[in-house]
Amino acid sequence: MDIILDKVKRLPNDAGVYIMKDKDENVIYVGKAKNLKKRVSQYFLRKQEHVKVRKMVEKVADFDFFVVNDEVDALALENNLIKKYKPYYNILLKDSKTYAYIKVNLKEDYPRFEISRRLNKNDKYFGPYMAGVTARDILSIMDYAFPLRKCKLDLKENKKPQKPCLFKEMHLCSAPCAKHISKQEYMEIVKDAINFLKGDTKKVEEILKQKMQIASDSENFETALLLRDRLKMLEKLKSKVITSLGNLVDYDVFNLSTSGEYSAMCVLVIRGGKLQGVQTYDILSYLDETEAYTQFIMQYYNSHPLIAEEIILPQVDTSEIEVYINNKSYKKITITKPKIDSVKYKLLEMAERNAHVHIDKNLDRTIKHENESMGAVRQLKKDLDLSREPKRIECYDISHTYGTYTVASMVVLINGEKATNMYRKFKIETVDFIDDFASMKEVLTRRMEKLTSDDISFSSLPDLIIIDGGKGQLSSAVEILDGFGYKNDLVSLAKREEEVFKPHQSRSIMLSKGSFSLRLIQLARDEAHRFAITFNRQLRAKGMYKGGLESIKGVGPTTRRALLGKFRTIENIKNATLEELENTKGVSKPTASEIFKHFQKNKK
Repeated sequence: MDIILDKVKRLPNDAGVYIMKDKDENVIYVGKAKNLKKRVSQYFLRKQEHVKVRKMVEKVADFDFFVVNDEVDALALENNLIKKYKPYYNILLKDSKTYAYIKVNLKEDYPRFEISRRLNKNDKYFGPYMAGVTARDILSIMDYAFPLRKCKLDLKENKKPQKPCLFKEMHLCSAPCAKHISKQEYMEIVKDAINFLKGDTKKVEEILKQKMQIASDSENFETALLLRDRLKMLEKLKSKVITSLGNLVDYDVFNLSTSGEYSAMCVLVIRGGKLQGVQTYDILSYLDETEAYTQFIMQYYNSHPLIAEEIILPQVDTSEIEVYINNKSYKKITITKPKIDSVKYKLLEMAERNAHVHIDKNLDRTIKHENESMGAVRQLKKDLDLSREPKRIECYDISHTYGTYTVASMVVLINGEKATNMYRKFKIETVDFIDDFASMKEVLTRRMEKLTSDDISFSSLPDLIIIDGGKGQLSSAVEILDGFGYKNDLVSLAKREEEVFKPHQSRSIMLSKGSFSLRLIQLARDEAHRFAITFNRQLRAKGMYKGGLESIKGVGPTTRRALLGKFRTIENIKNATLEELENTKGVSKPTASEIFKHFQKNKK
């Protein structure tokens, strides 16, 4: 602690980001500060009343910091470091699902409406749509209410008229391509469509009812049924109206509820005065309520980029949220902390109730999730007598098809959970025959050589490496990793009896069947196996190795081994001269000639 206190005294009074580490150098918290010295001092020079802060401080063995220019840079850096390290005491938004929006480019001569999941400044967006009514549902209602174009044709004013398509005959398009409607008349239809997307459903309902009656009277029952279904969707949309709000308001409402150890954040998404959706997220840990809202909202809007015109929050410090929102959004966003008994306050209460119910309803599931993630990490350390808690686990597997299409996978678990954005796959370049030991040597070598890489998947050293296999595979891995000075834990998992082997120990370890620690390493092994096999199949399907050694007549495993023993990679063999190939031990002159001709032909 004396070392930490001395380091605190030497901190600058500048804005920046700090990283708290435990005794194993795992990052357990990332924070930002307007004044680094003042903020970090609070952790170590004051008595902590907050239980979670006290627990975290007890685990801090060291910290790093970065000085930045201003608050905006601090927010951006903090967000990136949270993504990279996934610290246990930071808010980590698990649901990265991106909802669909409806977009229109009003700068086009004849704008069209379409579904999009990405936003840009040139288009106008509506949504997100969720909870029973999707963006596609909304577009299908618009298709029957407004004769808007569906095609992607260039319809500038100076373009020659074209023959209208089937949509014109079906009365689903006004055929601007054929000049059947003026630009001014078309823009009036666009205006009505935008009003509908903003919440005015009255005109659309009248149009659909009239069309359904006409279809029914003309005994076009199929169309009448389609229109009836659209009216039912419209009723579902209307049922979401909050009568006291009016139809022109767009709100995002955030509120947190906690039972002490477990918490949940609820988000109400209100568009056009309608409650589009209610989403609730588990939050297992956070140190400060203001930090919780700031970190959650930053991560939420990374996945849901269309920010409502007004954000409603409880009475928390929103200064950092305002900095983030103003920097991210290209339109003015209002952040409101409503007064008690106001309509907006009632929305906050609704969000809090939903979060509270979520905790009560899902507490058992939340506890189970904690046991299967960080609980399993702690249990694995104990069961395998590891040197540290394996908060970052990497597992490797090799896959091939009879010695060809050899690939490897690397999967990563952070705090006991899959970190799929850090999974990586490798095409084995130095082995073109069945040799899992040589393949593992290549992949581990390539992985360790990338420790200084900017790629978040490679830049952190794992606490535990798991190799799929037995003693032989483990010994091979030990030899490779020792050469890179790897001092953290390494084990292998043999499939048949699920035996765990540790370096320099003759006896295997049998973890209890069904234990959280066994499930954790099985998860890593199964993920690595699945990821490697999938990549192997993809390469075979795409013919990625077409034209490789295995397709040359007379070149079998022995010849491939001889060639790769001398030239090391397929690329070097492709670029070799005929003389170099003929002088390769184990390769006959006729075979060398076949190899040379094969690669010369493919070069052309």
